[in-house]
Amino acid sequence: MTSLADELWLAAHDGVNGKARLGPWALGVGLGTALLAELVYNGYVQLCDGDFFRTRHDLSDDPALRTLLRKMQTEELSWAPAELPGRAPARPHEGFTWPADGSHGRHGHALAADRSAQFPYPPVSPDESSRPEETWNRRRGHRHAEWLSYLAYQGRAETLVVDRLARVGLARPKQERRLLRAPTTTFVPHDSVASGTPANRLSIALQGRERLGRSQLCLAALILATGLHHHAFATLNPADRSYLSDELQRGLDEPSRELLRAADAAVGEAAMR
Repeated sequence: MTSLADELWLAAHDGVNGKARLGPWALGVGLGTALLAELVYNGYVQLCDGDFFRTRHDLSDDPALRTLLRKMQTEELSWAPAELPGRAPARPHEGFTWPADGSHGRHGHALAADRSAQFPYPPVSPDESSRPEETWNRRRGHRHAEWLSYLAYQGRAETLVVDRLARVGLARPKQERRLLRAPTTTFVPHDSVASGTPANRLSIALQGRERLGRSQLCLAALILATGLHHHAFATLNPADRSYLSDELQRGLDEPSRELLRAADAAVGEAAMR
């Protein structure tokens, strides 16, 4: 069974030639966010006001998640015992707007001077979110922004995901020879069925007006945030897209929204440079 980051990687690659449909940064941000979401969804960490806090001492059997948890453990060993003060919560943002063509950037986001008005995932109201323990605001956590940047740069997130996919036969190495250059090896989806399944399954669910689960909602939102929707959701009509917008509004929990706001901002800032 594929995980959230696996499905995003497969959906982001062409089923015929295996080439990525996203640039390295957008793909790295998407995969990094998906891996961090897997840690949250599997109960290994909790995200609160921009920090990750480990909630379990055991390591995951999943090779990608185990690598991240070990790095968190190593990072914690270098910390001084001093406690850090809590930070004020983030300011709420406006509602979701489906990315449209026209006056939008190459990733499908409006190129406005103030991106805070364009963020599609406002925080849920306090009664809808699970409140972390009050003592956590005095504990030091792993900074969300730093971890997302770390995973997005130099293909770190993709390396973890590809290794996991190769273990189950859904990704294979492909060697490319170039004139006067040493051959390079990249990984591509095993076949067009493997690459097309995640987006097709999601599109069918939306067209059938099915309720989406937590990972499905996050996958759909990451497809939007990275600009992959032009390919992955090409078969959706306006009514299908409206249904997806409604599903994201009512179905995303606060940890998912916080993860997605950071991904949306990271991709958008790169597009405006």
